[in-house]
Amino acid sequence: MKKIIAGFSAFMLILVSLFTLSSCTKKTFYSEWHKAGATIEQKNVFKSVTVSEVEELLKNESKNTFALFVGNSSETAAVSDVTAIQYAADAKNYEGKVYFLTTTDFTSLSKKKEIKQNLSIDISEMGNNVICVMYESGKIKYNTSITKIDDSNYTQFKLKESDKVFDITLIFEYAVAKYPLKAE
Repeated sequence: MKKIIAGFSAFMLILVSLFTLSSCTKKTFYSEWHKAGATIEQKNVFKSVTVSEVEELLKNESKNTFALFVGNSSETAAVSDVTAIQYAADAKNYEGKVYFLTTTDFTSLSKKKEIKQNLSIDISEMGNNVICVMYESGKIKYNTSITKIDDSNYTQFKLKESDKVFDITLIFEYAVAKYPLKAE
């Protein structure tokens, strides 16, 4: 009987240990995007943020001017964009960070509605690429997810004659020049 109890105790100890170890593995920006195929290192240019953190940034008077990149790691084009942004940062020796909101897990309509209402970003309309939203004094100055852009300010970001195709590298360079974010 003692052997059965000892065996059961050992089994439970192993089971609890495995559960504890599995719950400690935290999904990071690097692990998610690297697994998706992005060419980035663990130390990269991206500062992953949540919807709540972006909302707080918008409320904070001293921090409500910033650039936010948004993308879905299950989209091949977005993975390529993340790689391009990292290459651009490396080429410029940029040691700061850029905010990045990963939308891969935002599948429910209520979450999409929350983002649209609170951040003025319609992720259901953003397509396959990474988008960039630049906020000045809490208001959107640029939003590359907009379907039709008539503002001539956006022409500096266009990749070719199209209403929606932007060069993510040009957007990154503009964003870090205008809204630099120091590395922590």
